[in-house]
Amino acid sequence: MRKMRNLHLWIGLISSIFLLVEAVTGLLLSEPWLIGQAERGEMHRAAQERMNAFGAGQTSGTGASTAPMTPRAEEGGSSLMMFVRQLHEGRIGSLDIRWAVDVAAVAMIILTATGIFLSIRTLAAGRRRKQKRMTPAPETT
Repeated sequence: MRKMRNLHLWIGLISSIFLLVEAVTGLLLSEPWLIGQAERGEMHRAAQERMNAFGAGQTSGTGASTAPMTPRAEEGGSSLMMFVRQLHEGRIGSLDIRWAVDVAAVAMIILTATGIFLSIRTLAAGRRRKQKRMTPAPETT
């Protein structure tokens, strides 16, 4: 049971670092104003303008098209994929739920950060207990 608990602790600690990075970067991509960038809509429009200025349908020297690819869900792909994409963008149909996505990201950041902190404290307490057991008790005479 102890090995299982240690395995769970270490896998959780290592994977939580990746989860923390994903939550923070996702929140920053969703709300670029947090780092002083333009709003998400403005960034999207600027990227579209750059792609249009570059020329849709142009070919490079190798003959490959440089036109932006359209997502499959918008070409009549599965409705599940379209639903997943909308959730990722913070909307369900015409309903804007970006605030809920942001709240979930902040909650994940808090839970992950406190989980890492508590895991490190658990590891440190275990190390202290082990050192205490290894240290011989002083003899009283």
